[in-house]
Parts: sequence; structure tokens; C-alpha cells
Amino acid sequence: MSYRLNELGDCRFVGDSASKIVHDRWHGDCEDCLMQVLIDRGAAVRFEPDSLDQAFVEGYDYCIHCFDRSTPARPDSPEGA
Repeated sequence: MSYRLNELGDCRFVGDSASKIVHDRWHGDCEDCLMQVLIDRGAAVRFEPDSLDQAFVEGYDYCIHCFDRSTPARPDSPEGA
């Protein structure tokens, strides 16, 4: 189930309810400024659980900028530094 976001908090996957696109905030090409626009428009949603699989279950599709053939490291991990 998705929930509207008032702030990003620690969620990794953020959906745009208008376009049905899911973004991965851990990916280097995912710009947080876009996330703020989604929040301001009231279109940002989080998934419960916070997983890509849940986004797909709810009918969302990949953002072409946030998803490629790499898997980003968790931002707070030594690899993500």
C-alpha cells in the first residue's frame, strides 16, 4: 500500500502518483530536487514495505534515470561514501 509523503524521511523508493514512475533515492542520478517537486505537488508516495517489488505490485514502472544495470550502495555505508 502506498502513502502520500509530506517529507522524504528515510524511504528509498518514492513513487510519482501522477506518472506511476518509481524513483530510487539511493541512485546517484536520482535528484532530490525532483522529489521536493513531487512532494509540493502532492504526488509523492512511499511504499509499504519500502521495496521495488511493492512499487511494481502497485503498478509503478522504473524511472529511466534512477535505474540501470548497477545496484547503488546504501548511502550510509562505507561503499556509498
